[in-house]
Amino acid sequence: VCLFVCLCVFVCFCVSLLFSFVLNFCLLPLQSVAVKMVIKNYLRYESDGRYGVITSSNPAVFLNENTVATPALEDVKVWNLKTRELVKRFYSEKEYVTLLCVSPLGNRIAVGYQSGEIQIWDYESGESLIVFSGHRSAVTALNFNATGTLLTSGSQDTDVIVWDVVNESGLYRLRGHKGPIYRVMFCMERNILLSCSKDGLVKFWDLDTQHCVHTLVGHREAVTDFILLEDETKIVTGSTDDELRVWDIEYNKVFSTPRTALDTVEGGMDGTNEEDGPNEEEQEEQADQDENSEKKAKLSDVAARTPIQTVSCGSIMKKGQGRTVSLHLSKQKDMIVCHNSSKMIDFFRVRTQSELARKKARMLKAKRKKLKDKDSEETVSAQDIQLKLTDFFPHGGLLVCPGVVCSVDIHSSGDDNAQKLLVAMNNNAFEVYSLERNQKGIDSKRVSFVSQQGHRKPVRSLCLSSDASLVLTTSNSTAKLWNRLNGQCILTLEDAGYGVSSLIVPGNRHALIGTKSGELKLYSLSSGECLDNIEDAHEQSVWGIALQPDTQGFVTGSADKTVKFWQFELVETEETMGKVLTIEHTKTLQMTDEVTSVCFTPDQQLLCIALLDNTVKVVYVDTLKPFLSLYGHKLPVVCMAISKDNTLLATGSADKNVKIWGLDFGDCHKSFRAHQDTVTSVCFAGTTHYVFSTSKDRTIKQWDADSFRLVQTLEGHEQGVSCGAISTKGDVLVTGSHDKSIRTWMRTKEMLNVEEELEIQREQEYDEEQAEQEGREFRAKAGDDEVAAPTKRSTETLKAAERLIEAMDVVLAEEENESNAPNPLLLAFRATSPAHFLQIVLIKIRSSELEQALMLLPFKYIHPLLSYLCQFIKEEKSVERSCRCVFFLMKLHHNQIVSTSSFLPLVEKLRVTVPSVLQREKDVIGYNSATVHFVQRQIKEHSTMHM
Repeated sequence: VCLFVCLCVFVCFCVSLLFSFVLNFCLLPLQSVAVKMVIKNYLRYESDGRYGVITSSNPAVFLNENTVATPALEDVKVWNLKTRELVKRFYSEKEYVTLLCVSPLGNRIAVGYQSGEIQIWDYESGESLIVFSGHRSAVTALNFNATGTLLTSGSQDTDVIVWDVVNESGLYRLRGHKGPIYRVMFCMERNILLSCSKDGLVKFWDLDTQHCVHTLVGHREAVTDFILLEDETKIVTGSTDDELRVWDIEYNKVFSTPRTALDTVEGGMDGTNEEDGPNEEEQEEQADQDENSEKKAKLSDVAARTPIQTVSCGSIMKKGQGRTVSLHLSKQKDMIVCHNSSKMIDFFRVRTQSELARKKARMLKAKRKKLKDKDSEETVSAQDIQLKLTDFFPHGGLLVCPGVVCSVDIHSSGDDNAQKLLVAMNNNAFEVYSLERNQKGIDSKRVSFVSQQGHRKPVRSLCLSSDASLVLTTSNSTAKLWNRLNGQCILTLEDAGYGVSSLIVPGNRHALIGTKSGELKLYSLSSGECLDNIEDAHEQSVWGIALQPDTQGFVTGSADKTVKFWQFELVETEETMGKVLTIEHTKTLQMTDEVTSVCFTPDQQLLCIALLDNTVKVVYVDTLKPFLSLYGHKLPVVCMAISKDNTLLATGSADKNVKIWGLDFGDCHKSFRAHQDTVTSVCFAGTTHYVFSTSKDRTIKQWDADSFRLVQTLEGHEQGVSCGAISTKGDVLVTGSHDKSIRTWMRTKEMLNVEEELEIQREQEYDEEQAEQEGREFRAKAGDDEVAAPTKRSTETLKAAERLIEAMDVVLAEEENESNAPNPLLLAFRATSPAHFLQIVLIKIRSSELEQALMLLPFKYIHPLLSYLCQFIKEEKSVERSCRCVFFLMKLHHNQIVSTSSFLPLVEKLRVTVPSVLQREKDVIGYNSATVHFVQRQIKEHSTMHM
């Protein structure tokens, strides 16, 4: 019996071991695989709109007399100066706008972006016509030539690129500066390009030879801007000091043109008359000055060897404070506007020949009168009067603006050439002044301004209405009510004070604003009237306002260490002959430290209070007795949110962490190192456990509080995000920022997989690193060459090359395919033949990326591609692009093509075909051009006869 019992025990033990083995090594791996197969998907949030920014810190420009274009983060906004309304907007999902430049005809706008791209927009249609990609950092300078066919750009990467607007491609890259480019300009009379940079140099580039022919080196610090005067024979430069320097430009026979104005004025710069010739005294003085004669001999020797020479004429002093940011010349070239890095703008008059003659006559008369009063026998002639530089450029006045000036632009309009000055400021507003030049100076008068569609200071708080159609934002002095659907400002509360917390009362007819001074204000959103102002609501800042879930009242938390409970009341008044909403204080809870945030649970059982001592106190609402104390943050908690099911509490702190707490026992479920800076707001999305957090690091992140993972990151704000709010359903998220913008994020129906997003992000980072590495290698090979290719290798060019290689593979496969079934790609592109498919792919490649795509094409595809290009040219299909591809490929692979015998028949065919087709195209263009000129003459004659 004992043996039998022992045997049974042993068998049971073996069975249990076998069962555990099967469970651990067979069933559990299958279960883990099943769990991995069930991947949780989320709904993606995307940007739905942005508003509140009138103009950013980058330059604004005139489009015409009554229209102004301003950069607004990623957008370009067009404003009507008469109605002060937004009439057009150019949307772009790229980087922030850094520069604007209007074409000479005014129908196109060149926009430079922080990523280095340049887009040319059509003003009438609002479409992006051309995209240039050549710079590797922000675009800092743009300028069209006189006809608008060429565009030059400068960037922080120290390069200057000249673009062909008609051909939609780059011509060449000019290198030589050692710092960011501040200004580029085409000469009107000569084929010369000027550029200035932070390295203190002004370079003159000959566009025929594409080399620097002269460098102006008279500055010790950065040259921020320059203007050309007197038929480009004088240049005025601005730097970081208080002086504007004037230089004479002397050209040799290669660039020489007739000179006028300052040097032809009677007496010239030095007061001498070249027609009368020097007198005897001047000849003696000139003979005695050996040093000057030696200098002139050296200068003449240098001038014989250099095509351009610059000679300093002196400097004129500014009266405004700050460094020179930009210089602007009026259309009549009689006024200089100097924009400083302060609230002040300097005006200088440019005297004409007649004004200089009158000035000289007055000086001669005054000097003779002075000698006469002294009974002196000395005689004074016109040759004895010498004009100073300040006589040529007298100071015309000083304009002091309400804010620090970010950009300035000048515009001449009408028959009387009335001058208008556009001043964009750093307080999110711009003004327009009319300028009038007289003998004493320049008078300015403000004629228009736009400031109502945005805050002057950063957005401090915001809240949503119950239906998420209205957004209330507060700033340092005003509060604004916005229509979320169209981004229009509905109401401005001028006397709202420095609002740091806000709440839209249920019913969407009233709003509460807590100020930094401790006031509590109740406004009517229909009239904008302040219904109740409790000045002694708190002794210090009201940092938090929380609405009770039963909507009968609210609670406020302040820096005076108190939490106060308030009740809504309807009171009858004799003035309105009806009931008016007011608020009444009911009770006060004294805390041990300053209150930074308050929040109710949805069931109104608990109240969470964040204190300055890094803790969160949870109390019962009815008895105000403590329930929990939450410890864990290293810095004060500044924001809180509670889930709809009353189970989770999310806290955001200045220690950059977001913590998820359980409200049943007060345990910390998870702590995220969420951001790189202070967390400013947290909120739960609807009835889910998805948490959105905003931070001063300019990002918005979505977290899953159940699986403790990052779902997605929303980027778009230029500066730190200061506040955020979400709708009741969780489908609309609104954020406010220090860049004065308000952004709306909408929940879409697109599914988001976290693993796939991470994989895509890693691939993008790898492609960018590869493109940057190849770019560095290319620049290293180029060395110190002044001229280089204007294109750059990027992810877009790599994708374009991949599409072209794929198209070539499809075309070659279709040639060998004997079956009648076409490739699916041909059907997708609706191509009638393989050649047609290749033509479509070539056309869809951006013109600015075409050369880089062809450079990445393997040599085995060159012969078939040239064959198809020859066929396209012969059939006159896309002749311009096909010829451009042929010329580039022949130049790129010249050595291989010449040394390969199989290319000889193809090259001979191209030699015969291309010139004849191009000649026919040239004849057609010439005929059309002549016809257009004829029609223009007929219209002009008809209009003259009619008048």
